[in-house]
Amino acid sequence: MNCQVFKKKYCLFIACLLFICMGIGSFYDYQISSKLYDSQNLFGIFFASYGQLPAMLCLSVSGTLLLRMKDNTTSFKKVLCYIFAVLLNALSIMAVAIDPLLYIKNMSPLVSVMIAIIIVGGIDVWVYRVTQQTPLHQIKKFIILLLGVMFVELIVINVIKISWGRPRMRFISEYSVDLFQPWWVIGSQAKEHFMALGIASEEFKSFPSGHTANAACAMLLGCLPLMITKLKGKEDILFWLGALFTFIVAFSRIVAGAHFLTDVTIGMAVTFIIEIIIIRYLWKKEL
Repeated sequence: MNCQVFKKKYCLFIACLLFICMGIGSFYDYQISSKLYDSQNLFGIFFASYGQLPAMLCLSVSGTLLLRMKDNTTSFKKVLCYIFAVLLNALSIMAVAIDPLLYIKNMSPLVSVMIAIIIVGGIDVWVYRVTQQTPLHQIKKFIILLLGVMFVELIVINVIKISWGRPRMRFISEYSVDLFQPWWVIGSQAKEHFMALGIASEEFKSFPSGHTANAACAMLLGCLPLMITKLKGKEDILFWLGALFTFIVAFSRIVAGAHFLTDVTIGMAVTFIIEIIIIRYLWKKEL
């Protein structure tokens, strides 16, 4: 893809890296996880709590950008812009606040919501200020990009998760190594048995990693210069910052025992492919 962002050489490098990780994981998934798994590791807990932040921020940023669209619309459409802006930001705050309550012991709901408001609000204010001169057609494309990537990857990841039913490492370590299932095996014979014993179906959603897929939305940082002129020339560093965040979250999910190497590899690959397709479609004439 010969363009300013998601350059062909970068796409090929990440594709090769993911291919190598998939190959290694296909043979050593369990061995790698058994060495790294630590349920009390603070690194794993922190990124379990905030690793999905990029996808959640896609909601709030889209809502904020809708406010930029309101001035050139009819009264009815202007009201819709306000409604969806509030709704998307409310959903974002709620989504950001939920994960810490699930993973951090004794986390206060009030504190979690306050942290979420500060994060979402801070990003919203910044985005609104730096897009004052952005053409409306570019803002519209960014709204489509952010919501499109987030919703499509969520659908794809969860469809695969439900059909695959792969047991998580943390579940396997508690019961038996015999429950380990290679990534290419679809469906778990043990799932119904253990669910009947009260084990949550969530323990059979290892493949692929939703956290990593959501974290990979951070690579959309590389697209910001298309909307924010002050960031022109910083496409590369923004892209690699997003990629680095994704790799960190992927590693943290293995440490947390929530996923295997192949799980996080496919999680990142799904979002990355969706991003490339949507960017190419939206900006094919400009890039």
